[in-house]
Amino acid sequence: MGGQGSEQNRQNQNRVYFSARLHGEIRDLCALHWPEETCGLLIASNAVPDRIQRVVVARNVADEPQKTFEIDPQTLIDTHRTVRETGEEIVGCFHSHPNGNALPSNTDRDRADEHAFLWLIVATNHTGALASGMYRIMHQKMIDADSGENIRYFQRCKLIEQDI
Repeated sequence: MGGQGSEQNRQNQNRVYFSARLHGEIRDLCALHWPEETCGLLIASNAVPDRIQRVVVARNVADEPQKTFEIDPQTLIDTHRTVRETGEEIVGCFHSHPNGNALPSNTDRDRADEHAFLWLIVATNHTGALASGMYRIMHQKMIDADSGENIRYFQRCKLIEQDI
């Protein structure tokens, strides 16, 4: 009875709207910073969290920026303050993979703590930006609830480029 509605909700959760201009700017930025990983935050309105309105570019403060990323903590704090005041929310992050792969890595999965958080990954190499992938991290309780562990996996989202 509720199967069709829940399937539609699941499909809608996998759609993320993003302007082509903003997506292109992120891709260009990631290509410009190759061979290091570039990173930042995806911001949406509280009312429409599946529509990315803007991004906040952050400094990658990782010890090995060619292999991983860490968003500058001050940028994260400042952005949390700003979105509280503007009726927005941080719905995800973006980063590049300078190895040319747009799939989430094991490190990405291990660090993905917030259920349903979006991850935009831009594959880059020496020629520029190659591809992008949008993913939503999902946490699922294990059958043995006593273990307290969750299974984490990335669910691919359909990235719909649409002017906002």
